Amino acid sequence: MKPMTDTILEGVKPSDFRDMQHISEGRLGALGVDVVDRLVANGWVQPVSGTYLITLTGRTLMDYPRGIRA
Repeated sequence: MKPMTDTILEGVKPSDFRDMQHISEGRLGALGVDVVDRLVANGWVQPVSGTYLITLTGRTLMDYPRGIRA
């Protein structure tokens, strides 16, 4: 049986958690455009009328157990 992998968590780095935390706290200015573009490309953040919202996928990532962040 092939082991299951979670594609939401594939390629996630600790900095991704930190960057999305900045967005969730309204500190978008602390991030570079390239960082935000990468989060959008991964589907974790969605721009809506000039505001960046964390998607359900991004929220799932942020809520994942702390063990993945080690």
